[in-house]
Amino acid sequence: MKLVLGVSGSISATKAVDILRLFQKNGHEVSVVVTQAATRFIAPLTFATFAPGHVFSEMFADGQAPLLHINLARENDLLLVAPASADIIGKMANGIADDLLSTVFCAFYKRVIVAPAMNTHMLDNPAVADNIARLRSRGVEVIEAAEGPLANLESGRGRLPDAEAIYRHCLGICRV
Repeated sequence: MKLVLGVSGSISATKAVDILRLFQKNGHEVSVVVTQAATRFIAPLTFATFAPGHVFSEMFADGQAPLLHINLARENDLLLVAPASADIIGKMANGIADDLLSTVFCAFYKRVIVAPAMNTHMLDNPAVADNIARLRSRGVEVIEAAEGPLANLESGRGRLPDAEAIYRHCLGICRV
């Protein structure tokens, strides 16, 4: 399977490397799209160490194909956004295409899976809950957030599930 791993701005972005490596270890080809907010938590170079030539963080980078978002949508079987922040979920639910990841999503016409990761209060916010419901109603698969310790020393729902759980979920949905 060929997939795009979208990484959005969350402390859980650091766990996305484990997701990348697990897919690669099992023979899948992964391209990584990192939002600008995610780069505040983890550098694109970290992903590029494991996926050279397959890591993108800017919409219009020098030397990059001008229709990168279209090519990524056309050439991949799955778009997995993990972690999915409230910001990217809102953009996806409302068709806002103002960065590379949200533009790839708007061009993507195959299977899409998101794994929300954020503080419990953000996840429970009615606007975020509505955006998640809207994505589900449009066929986007949503992996439920895990419970446990959060970044702000609180505990609750909002953790990114571990890489193995996300991998198993994707394989179960995609039947690969």
